[in-house]
Amino acid sequence: PTASQQPAPTESQDPPAEDRTQAPLERRAAPSGKAHVTALAEGSQAWVGLLELAADAAVPEHRDPTEETIHVIAGGGTITIDGVERPVQTGDTIFMPANARVSYQNGPEPMRAFQVFAGPAPASKYDTWTAGD
Repeated sequence: PTASQQPAPTESQDPPAEDRTQAPLERRAAPSGKAHVTALAEGSQAWVGLLELAADAAVPEHRDPTEETIHVIAGGGTITIDGVERPVQTGDTIFMPANARVSYQNGPEPMRAFQVFAGPAPASKYDTWTAGD
């Protein structure tokens, strides 16, 4: 069909775009003080944050109800997903299926990574972390 025959675009049911470049970011600390998270963006279908782990810190085995992706921008260690261990280093991107059993042991250097949840619900675990450093 020609352009004039194309159906009119439908309006999105998603919330309108929002410019958060000037929004203050809150860094939250784990009770142990060995991990920090900063929420960068949150919508109805995804959550994006900056995750920071101290040298030799560990993330105990847990499950999240949605898919998760981590992109390591500094550091590395060993991740275990559903019983399978693999090394992680700067530049790696790790995908974790929904409800996977996941644990992580950081290496001797601090780790920084972008963390993406497919839906904001799993990030609610950070609500109990303390605001600030």
